Amino acid sequence: MEDRKRRGVPQGRGRRRRWLYIAGLLLVLAGAGAWLGDRLLKERDHPGLRVFVRQWMRNYPASFAVEPVRLSITVDDHDMQELQRVVDEARERGVILPEGNSYVPATIGSDGESFKAKLRIKGKLTDHVQGSKWSFRVVARKDGGFMGMKRFSLQHPGTRNYLCDWLYHRLMAAEGVAALRYGFIRVEFNGEDLGIYAFEEHFGPELLQRNGRAEGPIFRFDPALFWEHRLNQMNGLSYDEPFAAYQAGAVDAFGSSDIAKDKQARERFEEAVGLMDAFRRGRLTASQVFDVDRLARHHAVLDLVGGHHSMDWSDVKFYYDPILRRVEPIAYESFSAHPIRTLAGSNKWVGATESSMDLHTQWFNDEGLFRAYVRHLERVSRTSWLDSAFAALKPALDSASATLYREFPYKELDRQVYYRNQRIIRKLLDPPKPFHAYLDDSGPDTVRITVVPIEGLPMEVHALLLPDGKAIPPVQAAVVPVRKPGKVGAPMVIRFPNPGKVEREGLRITCSVLGSSVQRHVDVFAHGLMPAEEAVRLALDPIDVRSLPWLEIDEESRSILIRPGAAVVSRDVEIPPGYTLHARAPLTLTIQKGVRFTSRSPVRWEGDAEARIELVNDGAVQLVGAAGRSLLREVDIQGAGQLVVQETMVKLDACALRSTTEGPVLTAVRSRLELEAVEIEGGRDGLMAVASEVKASGSAVLAPADDGVVLRGGRLEWSGGALEGGQGAALKMGVHAIAAFEGAALRGGANGAEVREGAQLSLKGGEVKAKAIVLLVKDRQRIAGPSRVRIEAVRIDAGQRMDPGSGNEVAVDGAVLPQAGEQQPTEPAGAEQE
Repeated sequence: MEDRKRRGVPQGRGRRRRWLYIAGLLLVLAGAGAWLGDRLLKERDHPGLRVFVRQWMRNYPASFAVEPVRLSITVDDHDMQELQRVVDEARERGVILPEGNSYVPATIGSDGESFKAKLRIKGKLTDHVQGSKWSFRVVARKDGGFMGMKRFSLQHPGTRNYLCDWLYHRLMAAEGVAALRYGFIRVEFNGEDLGIYAFEEHFGPELLQRNGRAEGPIFRFDPALFWEHRLNQMNGLSYDEPFAAYQAGAVDAFGSSDIAKDKQARERFEEAVGLMDAFRRGRLTASQVFDVDRLARHHAVLDLVGGHHSMDWSDVKFYYDPILRRVEPIAYESFSAHPIRTLAGSNKWVGATESSMDLHTQWFNDEGLFRAYVRHLERVSRTSWLDSAFAALKPALDSASATLYREFPYKELDRQVYYRNQRIIRKLLDPPKPFHAYLDDSGPDTVRITVVPIEGLPMEVHALLLPDGKAIPPVQAAVVPVRKPGKVGAPMVIRFPNPGKVEREGLRITCSVLGSSVQRHVDVFAHGLMPAEEAVRLALDPIDVRSLPWLEIDEESRSILIRPGAAVVSRDVEIPPGYTLHARAPLTLTIQKGVRFTSRSPVRWEGDAEARIELVNDGAVQLVGAAGRSLLREVDIQGAGQLVVQETMVKLDACALRSTTEGPVLTAVRSRLELEAVEIEGGRDGLMAVASEVKASGSAVLAPADDGVVLRGGRLEWSGGALEGGQGAALKMGVHAIAAFEGAALRGGANGAEVREGAQLSLKGGEVKAKAIVLLVKDRQRIAGPSRVRIEAVRIDAGQRMDPGSGNEVAVDGAVLPQAGEQQPTEPAGAEQE
């Protein structure tokens, strides 16, 4: 002290420093405790210490506004030891097994009255035996009972997530679904105050009476074998356990001993078992076995509260109505409330049921059930529905909350979870696009649309909407199945009555989620979707030609002969380069649908007038990249397939090509093609030539559905013969193609000849006829330049119109057709002038 005085340090300041040090230390410790407490709370899915303190200060005082109902339990010392043994074994094992978990006698007291009962440890997992709050199953003897229940459970409120199951059961009851009585009380056990417990009604006659149901069996799928499987998993023992599947579970009644003694009750239970068995085998539908409206309401509420974990088949409970002979669900533990990401009925609809499906997949493949389910989803997902529910339940919810807050003031009901789930339901019922739709080629009677699902809910197709607004319903009811997660949707063909000519652009499909009141439109792609089988054939390796018995190979002469007779090609065949492929009559070669017969060697197929070679082509015959000149003489080709020539020189002499193909009958790409006395009939187009040189004499193109000859670049010389067009033109040419006709007849179903994109056409002699325009020359395009047409000594009926377009050069018998009113395109400044 003297030293301190000598240094001039006041005595009081030193004392204050010590207190400041102690106060600082206490603050540090408090801060560390607060940090630790905040972390522990967040690890238990709580928002944190700050929210915890606010909840405690608000809710704990409110708990004194309600005095909880008290329930006292008394068991003797011997029975207490028995209960302790079950608890110790369960904690060691990790699961509560029914073996050895027997009822023990007990005395139950409440509100000054007592009754005899029996009780046992309740539950499956060890959350029911943590600490001193053990869970009990209680059964009253004779005239005993508690709050109108003879069978009930007592458990830590956390095993049912506190207020969440309270709300769940009241929502279910309001929906007309049989629900358990559930609430909160204070429990004393052998004189020890165990605090607040949740009570939950068990399955018995009182449950049916309170829910206004006629007497009938309450049952479930026996989960005993399933829990053997769970126990094996917990012990790290994994093997094939078929006994644990839904299909193996027996139908088990609650109160089975009473049923065994009562003939009428036994007969009712046998009816229930029979119906459930027929349903599980796929012999009866859900609509024939269940009350589908209540089942739909049940699952709509499960979606709302986020109770999907309760959908395991081993947890579902049922009641059989012996009057209506229908099975109803009973609301049981919901495992709520949790945010949802999907719906109970998502990813299940395939449009059929089979015995290999699980319980819920069978349910949600019933059309009546699914329609009711979506209807109730639309209703319970409205914000006003939940607002009304909370308003109606407010007094009861306040009372239940106050009772719970006596021990758990931080366990408030998070209403935002339910409102968020409503938003998710609405989103899932309104997907941005439910399926892709592709326009197949229409037949004379129907328009075919291939749809590929991309969503998890089934979509009902109502109509094909034409560009003019006309709606055409499908030929038969159509429900598009779901796309299973992780898989590509399975294509489905939907047919609509053909109203006439259908434009490929601007089509839409009107549809809705199955059962929804809201319809939407899906644009139809203007192109089709090739069936997967055909696409696979495009990529399959062709068969080894040496294995084909109808081919004779001579390696010395490097020739291959198609043996005379008959042969069927059922798989892609490719003749390799370096050979010559010969064929002679008599020969009938059949190419099956979707099959490609490709030759990379030149072919020489030579029949004669007395014995022609017959080619039945329902697939595709392709001459590709063959070195040397190919020849087809006196060959008849018919069927639904095409003949394709690519980068090959080929002459067709006295051949007939008749096809019902939906494309060109004959296609030449970068090839040299010579036609002499050839007749091409049918197809969408007769001849398609791309960047090829074609010479034809005495040949004809007859009766195509659209155009006769289509040229895209290249050069064509045609003498004699005839060209016909169907709904299109006899001749259509573009991309700088050059064509010269002499003595030929062009007869267009619409126009005679159409010229565009800088093409050049010369017509000498012969005739041109058309239903619309004899000659249609499209306006000059800047990138292609002008098209040029010269017509000399061609018979054209009086009154037939010609349209030279704008910026082109068109002369008829030396006279240039005027282009009155047309303006030549102007070049931008600095551009090169022609």
